[in-house]
Amino acid sequence: MDITNNNESVKHIAELAVTNSLIKTDIPYAIVPRDYRVESLKDFIVDEEQVKQHVAVISPSSLIGYVVRFKDERSVIFADTENTRFRAVLDYHLDGKTPFKNTHVVTYDCPLSDEWKAFNKFDAEKMDQVTFAEFIEQYINCIAPASDSNLTSGNALLEMVLAFQETRTSEFKAVTRLNDGTYQMAFSNEKTGSGNTQLPERIALAISPFHNGTPYQIDARIRYRLREGKLALWYELIDPKKIIEHAYNEILVDLQNQLPDVPLFEGRI
Repeated sequence: MDITNNNESVKHIAELAVTNSLIKTDIPYAIVPRDYRVESLKDFIVDEEQVKQHVAVISPSSLIGYVVRFKDERSVIFADTENTRFRAVLDYHLDGKTPFKNTHVVTYDCPLSDEWKAFNKFDAEKMDQVTFAEFIEQYINCIAPASDSNLTSGNALLEMVLAFQETRTSEFKAVTRLNDGTYQMAFSNEKTGSGNTQLPERIALAISPFHNGTPYQIDARIRYRLREGKLALWYELIDPKKIIEHAYNEILVDLQNQLPDVPLFEGRI
């Protein structure tokens, strides 16, 4: 047998096998040793005209500023109302015939403010009178100014809660609701005698739901439980989800006003 001809035949068969196994595509690929799989090389292609950047901003103004700087006719914004998120894709598909890579993205996640997180964390959380007073004192600056809808100012509320500091070892006897909408809490103490403290039935907070955002008024009911001389106090926020929705929708409207030439879709990507 002619060894040369035999080698040529083997080579020809191998070339036919390779040719028939080729994948028809414009995207470069390689057969990798691991499992001998076909792996695309598109992520390794250098495209000098394609920006690959994922940016996270922490304020609506930064989102607007970033979009203004890089937007073109492809740019769109997605408003994810369920997750309170805005995501702008600067290089989105222009139409069905001109797909793009969608690699230039900026996201604003509407991060909650520290104050909002604190009041939501302890919403409906029962505390003893001293712990409750210390919490209110810590966030006294979040109390809305006195108005027709908020009869108790921050200074007045601070005086009320500071009075609880003297009741650490006191026994509470009764709680009476007064005509002006406050609770009067009677207590007795073996050393200091008897006395009364007061708290409003409702308070109004002025808190920004989102970090560095606009403050909104949110009302809270003061609740109590008196059992065997022990007083438990807590607050219940009234419709906090509606405040979040309102704040989010105002940002959405502002984006539409500030970026009228950038389409905005309610959804996620």
